[in-house]
Amino acid sequence: MLPERSGNDIVGEEKSYKAYKIDFETKRIGEIIDGKEALLQAVKLALMTQRYKYPVFSHSYGTEYVNLLEEGYEKAMGKVKNAISDSLKYDERIKAIDNFTFEKKGKTMLVSFRILSIYGEFDYITEVI
Repeated sequence: MLPERSGNDIVGEEKSYKAYKIDFETKRIGEIIDGKEALLQAVKLALMTQRYKYPVFSHSYGTEYVNLLEEGYEKAMGKVKNAISDSLKYDERIKAIDNFTFEKKGKTMLVSFRILSIYGEFDYITEVI
């Protein structure tokens, strides 16, 4: 029996967000992942991709925090928070982002925040150069 359709959506089936697992150390693509693991990888990719730099991506993909730390640490905190929120708001698996904390680490900034998603909530840490 085929799934019931309603417009372009399939009724009664959960949407799948499968992706190939990327090993960032060996720079190799491996098995297919899904769920929280695929979401965490999508977050990492979005945050490490500079928006508007690569024509293969839409203008809504990636992050705009290049050279923000040159404006000073205090001013950069608000802009980094906005840049992260803006880059992740397009992923329908993410319901909210909150609890931002910032730590100055030499010439970089460690940013941690909580992601509330369809898979639950979890903390994420990224480094801004």
